[in-house]
Amino acid sequence: MSMEILDCTLRDGGYINNWRFGRETIAAILEKLDQAGIDIIECGFLTREGGDRDCSLFSSLEAVEAVLPRQRRARYVAMIALGEKELEPSALPDNGGGVLQGIRLTFHKAEADKAFRWAKELMAKGYPVYLQPVGTVSYSDLELLHLVEKVNVLEPYAFYIVDTLGSMYRNQVTRRFHLLDENMAPGIRLGFHGHNNLQLAFSNAQVLGQIQTKRQLLLDSSVYGMGRGAGNLPTELIARYIDQNIASRYDVSLVMDVYDQHIADIRRKHQWGYSMAYHIAAVHVCHPNYASFLLEKRDLPVKDMEAVLQSIPENRRAIYDPDLIRRLYHQFQERQIDDSQTVERLARVLRQRRLLLLGGGESLAEKRREIGDFIQKEQPFVVSVNFWDNAFPTDACFVSSRRCREAIRRQLAGAPGAPQAILTSNLPEEEGALFVDYASCLNGDAAVADAPGLMLLRLLKRCGASQVYLAGFDGVRAGTGCPLGFACGLEGEREDLRDRQRRIRKQLGRLGLQIIFLTPSAYEDEEE
Repeated sequence: MSMEILDCTLRDGGYINNWRFGRETIAAILEKLDQAGIDIIECGFLTREGGDRDCSLFSSLEAVEAVLPRQRRARYVAMIALGEKELEPSALPDNGGGVLQGIRLTFHKAEADKAFRWAKELMAKGYPVYLQPVGTVSYSDLELLHLVEKVNVLEPYAFYIVDTLGSMYRNQVTRRFHLLDENMAPGIRLGFHGHNNLQLAFSNAQVLGQIQTKRQLLLDSSVYGMGRGAGNLPTELIARYIDQNIASRYDVSLVMDVYDQHIADIRRKHQWGYSMAYHIAAVHVCHPNYASFLLEKRDLPVKDMEAVLQSIPENRRAIYDPDLIRRLYHQFQERQIDDSQTVERLARVLRQRRLLLLGGGESLAEKRREIGDFIQKEQPFVVSVNFWDNAFPTDACFVSSRRCREAIRRQLAGAPGAPQAILTSNLPEEEGALFVDYASCLNGDAAVADAPGLMLLRLLKRCGASQVYLAGFDGVRAGTGCPLGFACGLEGEREDLRDRQRRIRKQLGRLGLQIIFLTPSAYEDEEE
């Protein structure tokens, strides 16, 4: 079989950094991949959201041409994704200039008719079209054959098997390949876009390359597998495999230069690649963003993540719905209980003592002496939130996360005078612990409803508290230890964290509590 590599680092990899590679980096990656001998290089998306010169999102062919190498050996393509602020064919000129040697058109099952209309328009303008049905595994054999009938009439440049969810084993890939190969017009190339949720993107590509056929195969890849969730087939792996087993065509050292010079820094700031959560998402044929949502929570063990994913209706698993997964997550966490006795017990304590909450920010260490002096002078009731620090005398630990609870239990093993555990009802039964109703601790903003600091403050308000001292609730300005304090353990883009921080500050203002910060905190500022 004749095989070609199509590198999609700047397009699929862009999901990692919001496509903000930088103008010079975009041009440098394109040039280096061209010099490496990569056959087809994807520049990015054609979209109405294009226009930022530092992003691989383009709103015109002129913007694409501005970043292309002057001397070009590779063929250059861009993608139009239906349903993602796509650029319509009418917005593109006739392809007489040959800026792009192809447009990749990706579509969901319900968008097939529109995709074929657009493909026809693009082909009439002179663009080779690569048709890519999202989630090919979700098509029955009969549905795929119906698509093939339309493909044979249209005769696009290429048609793809798209393993969107990274859930296909080799037998599933080869069965679909043979089905398409036997029924599709011989001049149409067949592509494979594999994601790595099951660590199979590379092996599936090798399997396809060993099939005896005259049809040309296109293999999508990205440098270091850069891509959303578990990522993609790594360009350097498939290029070296072809060099060593089929024909010496690529300079893999130049692909590795792309990683060293441009991708390694991104990798230090952002994560992608195989994880247990993405594996589970693939097994249950779920969009990887569902797994990403649960990973960000950082409070569920893997078996509980799987239980939440299994609760997603099968007909809603392939397309990500943030409201759905948020609702299912909270439903899983909720175990309604009568916590009136716990509330009354805490209320008796709070009537006699001041109240100090400890978050996990770096300011705890920086202001340790000042906090210690406050504790010695005021003798407050001290509650730590989702962590424990033996540097401070702590009366109680409030915990809403299973992972945090296990970590604290390990820390306290054998320690004298363990603090009282105050646990939300989503956690397993535990002798000696005080349990509070999980749902009653949530606030009205779904994005930060389960922020542990806010949950505790809502509980304390129920217990009659009117004034609370806080230490270690730094916010995203300060350090990297606990980025939010009130939402301990959350990770994400800095702007996303700032948005959550703004939401938390707004909720603080609605509590009706006098909040006094003993350590510097972004939550006490009106503006950042």
